[in-house]
Amino acid sequence: MGAEWEPYREVAMLTYEDCIGFANLDKNEVAQIAAHERLPYMTALEKGADLLDHPWGDAAIRQMVWDNLCSTARRQDPGRTDELVAVYRLTCEHHPNPFDRRRSPARVTHPLWRK
Repeated sequence: MGAEWEPYREVAMLTYEDCIGFANLDKNEVAQIAAHERLPYMTALEKGADLLDHPWGDAAIRQMVWDNLCSTARRQDPGRTDELVAVYRLTCEHHPNPFDRRRSPARVTHPLWRK
């Protein structure tokens, strides 16, 4: 005899907030990754979590927020620019790792950049 069929079973589901907590990201950071990369929020969350698995991931996330901030500043939207300045500051506090992948010994260097 097999296991009895249970018509109503409680199923646990992860929420978006749960996923953000697991990824060590803030909602605003995920929104900035999504805007920068033109991705849906869940895909941006996955990308952000994947970036944080690399030593240069913190710097990459900060750069995305910075790029969005500069783009908004060029459009001369002061209200939105102020919001992104606050997000950038929080991102810098949340992801302070100074590692720069452009200086990584494993990265191939362009001949013009060599000293």
